[in-house]
Amino acid sequence: MKHRNTLLPLIVLLCVLAAGCKKKDEETKFRYLTGLPTFSMPQYATMNQTFTVTPAKVTNPDGGGYGYYWKTSWENKNDTTKTVDSSSDGSYTFTTPSEIGEYTVTCVVFADGFSTSSSRSTVYVIDTELGTTITDDGIAPADPQMTDPRDGKVYYTTTVGSQIWMRQNLGYDGSGIPYLASTAMDHLFGRFYTWEEAKAACPDGWHLPTDAEWKELAQTLSGGTFTEGKTYTDVAGKLMANAKFLGTRMWEYWPQVDITNESGLSVIPVGYCVESGRSRFVGLNSYAAFWTADGSDGMGLYRYLYVDKNDLFAGRGDNDSFRTTVRCVKD
Repeated sequence: MKHRNTLLPLIVLLCVLAAGCKKKDEETKFRYLTGLPTFSMPQYATMNQTFTVTPAKVTNPDGGGYGYYWKTSWENKNDTTKTVDSSSDGSYTFTTPSEIGEYTVTCVVFADGFSTSSSRSTVYVIDTELGTTITDDGIAPADPQMTDPRDGKVYYTTTVGSQIWMRQNLGYDGSGIPYLASTAMDHLFGRFYTWEEAKAACPDGWHLPTDAEWKELAQTLSGGTFTEGKTYTDVAGKLMANAKFLGTRMWEYWPQVDITNESGLSVIPVGYCVESGRSRFVGLNSYAAFWTADGSDGMGLYRYLYVDKNDLFAGRGDNDSFRTTVRCVKD
């Protein structure tokens, strides 16, 4: 009986110590470094493109060091270099895979006595060659082409009546901005220009179309009689292409719009951009908009299509805060 009384306090002591250790382990488990290892990178990249990314700086509340490691979904393994000196910026250089698709890049920060924290970014790897990333746009390799002498980019063209139009949005990087800051998209979506930039963006021998030229295009396609600056009915489907981006249809199906791409302009819905302290891209898969050369009172006239309407609308955008795409017409 006396032996049992001696064991009881010992058992209680061991339980208290175990509980204390468990509590300490839990406290360590849920301690985090201050800040997250967020990092910036383009959302779209070409195959085999090399990037260097740098995580945002974190802080060890205990004043000690910490480290980073990175992993990419296409390799599915951690990189072998770990930075354990808090004075280093933790930068990581990687090369995108040689196949198009959706991938992720993850940065993890760690330190002794702390839980890990991580940030992840998605990158879509694309190919700017015809018929790869964007398919079913109605453009064939043997179709007529023109080359922009300023940068060597090749654009396909189509003839409608007496006019010759570019079949792709202008991607000249002498002005304008790329979609979501991803220059890889310039030759797929084109760049987004202010009205002032758009007026000077086309190469020699080509120009930004006037609204009168849009009117001529619409009348050639529909046979109707239109007034400049107004809505042109029953035209949109003849301008649109039933294209897919990475296998996903861009124009959603609506029975009101019969997409035939009769014009050969192969229009895709890449939306527009509004400058409001940052570049905000709007209307992907819903809108296609193009500047005209007409404007007044600080506003430029643009023509646009909307996914569920078979009309070619007219809108006015602020010269400085509104950006959209450009199609050039041959002089």
